[in-house]
Order: sequence, then C-alpha cells, then structure tokens
Amino acid sequence: MKLLRLSLTLAAAAVPLFASAQSDSLSDTNMNTAADLSNPLIQEWDTLHGIPPFALIKDDHFREAMEAGFELQRAEVKAIIENPGDPTFSNTIEALELSGALIERTFRIFGNLTGTDTNSNLDALELEMSPRNSQRKDEIYLNEDLFQRVSAVYEARDELDLDQEQHRLLELTYRDFVRAGAAVPVESRARLTELNAQLAVLSARFGQNLREETKVFEMVIVDGADLSGLPSDVIAAARETARKRGHNDAWVFGLDRSSFEAFMAHAESRQLRRQLFDAYRSRAAHENDTDNQKILLEMARLRAERARLLGFETHADYQLATRMAKSPDSAEKFLLQVWKPGLARAQEELRDMRELAVRDGIDELSPWDWWYYAERVREQKFTLDTDQLKPFFELSQVRDGAFYAANRLFGVSFQRLEDVPVWNPDVQAFEVRGPEDELIGIFMADYYARDSKSGGAWMNTYRNASDVGREIRPIVTNNLNLIKPPEGQPTLLSFDEVRTLFHEFGHGLQGLLTTVRYERFSGTSGLPRDYVELCSQVMEHWAQEPEMLQVYARDYRSGEVIPDDLIANIGAAATFNQGFMTTEYVAASLLDLAWHTMTVEEAENVDDARAFEVEVLNGYGLLPEIEPRYRSPYFSHIFAGGYSAGYYAYLWAEILDADAFTAFKDSGDIFNPELAGRFKTYIMEAGGREEPEILYRKFRGKDPDIQPLLRIRGLADKVDTG
Repeated sequence: MKLLRLSLTLAAAAVPLFASAQSDSLSDTNMNTAADLSNPLIQEWDTLHGIPPFALIKDDHFREAMEAGFELQRAEVKAIIENPGDPTFSNTIEALELSGALIERTFRIFGNLTGTDTNSNLDALELEMSPRNSQRKDEIYLNEDLFQRVSAVYEARDELDLDQEQHRLLELTYRDFVRAGAAVPVESRARLTELNAQLAVLSARFGQNLREETKVFEMVIVDGADLSGLPSDVIAAARETARKRGHNDAWVFGLDRSSFEAFMAHAESRQLRRQLFDAYRSRAAHENDTDNQKILLEMARLRAERARLLGFETHADYQLATRMAKSPDSAEKFLLQVWKPGLARAQEELRDMRELAVRDGIDELSPWDWWYYAERVREQKFTLDTDQLKPFFELSQVRDGAFYAANRLFGVSFQRLEDVPVWNPDVQAFEVRGPEDELIGIFMADYYARDSKSGGAWMNTYRNASDVGREIRPIVTNNLNLIKPPEGQPTLLSFDEVRTLFHEFGHGLQGLLTTVRYERFSGTSGLPRDYVELCSQVMEHWAQEPEMLQVYARDYRSGEVIPDDLIANIGAAATFNQGFMTTEYVAASLLDLAWHTMTVEEAENVDDARAFEVEVLNGYGLLPEIEPRYRSPYFSHIFAGGYSAGYYAYLWAEILDADAFTAFKDSGDIFNPELAGRFKTYIMEAGGREEPEILYRKFRGKDPDIQPLLRIRGLADKVDTG
C-alpha cells in the first residue's frame, strides 16, 4: 500500500481528496496531522479494485482514523466558510458534498464490521464514537455561517445554470440543514445537540444488547426423540452448533431467525416449541444488563422532544414529511387497508389449523402453534414436503439463479474473485461487469449466521458509486443469517430463505447499477424508506416464476430440474398463510407508528413497554394467536436502524413492486427487454436523483395501483367494498 498524506486544505483540484469518499486511488497532498501513516485506514489501497485490506485493519486503527477524519473534515468545512469568494454551487454545495471523505469511509468500514464480525473492543468504541459522530454532523448543520452560504446559493437557484442532478443536490442540501435544525433558535441548539448524542448512544446500545441476548441463548436437546418432525438438514446443523459450543452428543438451537422458524414449523414437541418461542419473544426484556425496555422508552421520549424542537408535533410527523406517505395519518390509513383483509384471511387460516390441532388433542391454539400447524395445512393442501423441496434449493444454485435473473434483465455478469481481502472466511467476492464488459462494481456475499454477527438480512456498501472528476464504482455486500451445515454438507434453503436471498440481491443490484455523479444519490443512499424496498421486493417475484425455477432449482445430488408438479405447488401455495404474514407485519408497523406518534407529554406518561404494546395491538383487534413480527425490545429496525416511524415502508413499497412486476407479467415476458431497460434506467441507475414518484411514473407511465398487491397476497376478495 502507498502512504497517503492527508491535506488540511480544501483543494480546488478536479478530484478532491477521497473523491466522493470512495476513491480507489487517493491524491497525495501535504498534510499536518498526528495520524500514524502506517494505519491502513489512512492509506491508499493497492488491493484489487480498492477492496479494503481487512487482514491489515486492527481494532486500534479505527479510533486513530476517526480522529484524523474528524480533524480533516473540520478543516474542509472551515475552508468552505472562509472562502473569500461569493457562495457558489461549486465552492459551497459541491465542496460540502465532497468533504468528510476519510471519516465517512472509516465509519462505513467500521459499521460493516460491527454488524458482521464485532467484538467487545469494537462494541466499546461504537458506544464512544456514536455521540462523537453525531456531534460532527451537528457542527456542520448547526453552523450559522455555513448555513448562510448554503442559503445564499439556494435562494439564487433559479438564476444558476444547474443541471438536474446539481439542482437536486442543492435542494436536498438546503433541506438537510433545515431538518437538522439550522433554523432552530440559538438558545435551543445545545439541547438539540445533546438529544442527538444521547439518541446515538441509546441506539448503539440497543443493537448491542439485542446481539448479546441472541448470542447467549441456547436450547440444548439431548434426547433424539425431541427432534421428531425436524428436517434432516436442520438436525445436522443443530448437531454442528452443539459441537462448536462444547455440547457432546446433543443438539443446540439458537435464536437466529432461520433456526427459530425451522424449529417452530417442524418440531412436534409442543413443549419445546413454547420454550423456544418464549425465549425468542422475550429477548432483551429480562430486566438485566442487556434489557432494552428502558432504552426504548427513553428513545421514544427523546425523539418526541427533538421533533418538537424541530417544529413537528411528533417524531413520525418529522420522519414522514420527506417520505412518500407524507404523514402518519396517511401511513396508518394505508396499513388499515391491508390490515382488515389480512385479519379476515388469518381467521380462515386459524379455522383450518384448529381442525388439525383438535386431532392432536389441542382445543385452543397458542402463538407457538401457528408455524407448526400452518406447515401441516400447507403439506396437506399443496403436497409440499420440506425434505422433498429443499434439495432443489442449494445455496450456490439459488445465488446463481439470482445472477441469471440480473443477466437476463440488465445485462450484468458475475465472476468469482479468489484471493481478495474479505472480513470473514465465509465471504465470497464477485466482479460484476456490464454488457460491454465494463466494470460495474464488486459484490460480496456473507450468508452464514455466527455469534459475532447481527441477526436478520441486509444489504450494505463499503463504497458507493459516484462520478465527480472520475467514475468510482461501488463495493456492495449482501448479508444473510443462514444455518451453516457441517463441513462437506450442502446448505439447503427453505423457499422463504430463497426469497430473502433474492430480496437482498435486489438491494445489491440497485447499489451496483447506480450511475450518478454525486454519492448522495448512489443506490439506496438517501432514498425514502417507503421507496427503497422497491428494487429488493420486485426481485422476489422472479424467484418463484416457473421459467426461473427451471433454471436454478435443481436437485444438488442429481442435477434433476425441479418437477413441474412441485413448481405448480409452489405457485399454488404462494398466497398460503398470507393472512398470518400480513397481520404480523402490519401489527409491527402499527406498533412502530404508535411509539412515534406520541407527543412529548404522552411519551413521558408511558413507563411500561409491554403494557403499551398490548394496549395498542388490542385496540386494533390483533388475534391472540398472532404476535407482531417484532416486540419492541428487539425491534431493531426502529430502535437500532433507520426505520423509526417507517416500518410500514415494506408494504408501501409492495404497491410499487407488485404493480411493476404485473407490467412484466402482462407483457407475456418476465424478461421483457423494453420494460427491463426502463426499469434499469429510471429505477436502478437513477438512485435518488429525482423524487421517487417521478421516477416511478417514468418507468411505468402511470401511478401504481394497490390492486396487484392485494391480488398477489390473495387478499383481494377480502376487501370490504361496502
């Protein structure tokens, strides 16, 4: 690696230092800083395509790089403010966009690693640096002199010769300052800064507590009879987990989602199902050092107070003002459109399951029974046996199926890269190239669960796309939490896990295909939460299309293509259990809105998180046999992620993805090149350079319709038209 000499002067060069925070090659300029130049985070990387040199990055390097990054951005912002020239788009808006490259790059690497391979050192640093990073942003957005320059350019926007993307960057930069509190009275800004710092620490602590609670639990089974009903691959994985945890002649099940759902759907032991269910649902609510209940109550109060300081009645009003829903009332009204038919369908599903439960001597179903009896009804109605189906969904074949869909739709190809830096031995890296063999970016897949990794599934980036001075291509990651089988055994996926892989791959494609000038608009960066799920959810539709299944669903042992009768059953079962899945999801979304539509006074009067949940969900008529997808103490989307007051977004985006895929289906070709070209241009490549409503209309030629969503979920006949 080459040494990088950081400059504390904002250069006027065409490619500023760390251009768009993502340069593969970084400029050598003079510097005056105490940073250790042997620190790989403060160096130019000569790795292939600028992939971070993970093996060289040690825990101690992060603090030093962060301190250097803080110092450098302060100098860059100071240079903008003290520029003797009149404020212009170039010397103010664009210069601010390009500032902070070192600190942004460092935090991007740090955030990825704390999510996938954390340890106690990184956890401690996260708690220390989260408020520091919050303070860094406040120093920028609450700086009156800087806001005056930004405002001057904004007020003159109609007189400037700006192209569409420059105009968009100017508008959003000004909006960022206003929403961050630049117009808040000076006497209130100290409190605003304090609130931001406190919330940053609480959010980090919430995520760490949840990760620890998930990691430490284990249900140890020593009697093989208790495994009755479980698929063979699930049993083998539990045996391997037990071996790794030091339990001889036993099987261990944890609280990662794949392990939990597999056990709940197939284990015949009702007692053990309840034991695992109770452990999963009580995570981070044990009144111990990793309890999240007081944390989330405090976060609700502080968010409400911050919203009021910023001129909004509630946190939800603040959050949704810049999203497609626009207001909490609009989001709730939309959710209830789907809630009512979802409940009606769930009641029908409950009746079907009760018939089977009664035969087992169970008069009343409990929440820990739903997965099990739903699976029995599925097997009965659609002749879908898990052990029969899973051999057709081996992990590498499913992944290659997603690659195939991307190639057919968008002309991109994936080539495995060997001997490149990765953060964990399980990670696979791929070079992504376009129709003309041009480099599109790097795709990195981290599919397996481990104790050092956060739960769930997500897409992230180590580098975003930009094109200021020269083109920078992205490094995108997909993360799942699949159960890792014993050495030499295949990783076999349930069909729900197949859809999850395609979902995250859709996010990845948007991150890879973006062709924008400014990183602000790259991929999923800065997109409204109720729009960002379009690209991910639309890819799920291809996963279950017969034409696609015939390509990637092959028996890993024989290579046999999945039989037509199984394909037909998968299609027929597509709307099965949608009442439950819709209801548990909408319940969580309504709970999210309830937490964040409280005023300051209302939030201060809530002192029991569980009682609040029960009151809210009973008020909407949630069936007692169904729990919300997330209880509040482990609802990381809204308390440790970016979905506060926005968990409804997945369903809102489903209006878009269902409508979009319907266009392909109605055309008679799920790979329709004309539609795929428009989707690539106006959705995948465009990122956030225009308002989402505008981009969607450019693709579709009209506004989306909710009917395809209801039809695909099998709920259209349950809508009350009276």
